[in-house]
Amino acid sequence: MILFPAIDLFGGDVVRLTKGDFSKRKDYGLSPLETAKNFLDAGCTYIHIVDLEGAKEGRPCHLEVLEQIASLGMFVQYGGGLRSEGSIRDALSAGADRVMIGSLLFKDDDMPCHIANEFGPAAMPAIDVKAGKVVHSGWLSETDMGPKEAISRLRNTGFSIFLVTNTDRDGMMSGTDTELYKELTEGKNDIVAAGGITTVNDIISLKTLGLAGAIVGKSLYEGGITISDALLAASGRKQ
Repeated sequence: MILFPAIDLFGGDVVRLTKGDFSKRKDYGLSPLETAKNFLDAGCTYIHIVDLEGAKEGRPCHLEVLEQIASLGMFVQYGGGLRSEGSIRDALSAGADRVMIGSLLFKDDDMPCHIANEFGPAAMPAIDVKAGKVVHSGWLSETDMGPKEAISRLRNTGFSIFLVTNTDRDGMMSGTDTELYKELTEGKNDIVAAGGITTVNDIISLKTLGLAGAIVGKSLYEGGITISDALLAASGRKQ
């Protein structure tokens, strides 16, 4: 299972939110590029970047930072504010290897097929789950679909990898929602988990379920887990 350390960006700074609430933004006073370098030096070859300001504004706001981090040679997963094909292309041109797309896929019935055909495996649907329903547009707009239905539809459309976030646990350091991921995997290795992943045991549980990846954010910055322990757990090697 791939470990994705997360860098969340706002105003050029590394920050974290609690349950997506911008009024509960915490600035860590870290350079995004130096933070990424530290993850790379620790052995991470994949990284997850969320443009929180972009999600709020509806357009990417940190493409320059993305370009800098991409130059390190890590596999970069990037999202936040990618609500048009042009924005997706801009992010890919700036160095993203894979982009996370939410609202664009849920506002137009014809768009999922078009995006899957246009961008292939570089496009990752962001399935954000709040109180059992899929939400989008900064988690402010709710659909009438549960995550299982949404993923089933998108799998049939041609998407091959999915980011599933339990928004109720995001930034809470309260543990991962194993029951949610157990219901969604269906024997496929195509889900990356996010939201509440805090300890080695969380990562081991997700690996046991057969997930493709796990995203760890706040816990890395606030001492819940070390990057070395997280990498070991994701690899399946003993601590």
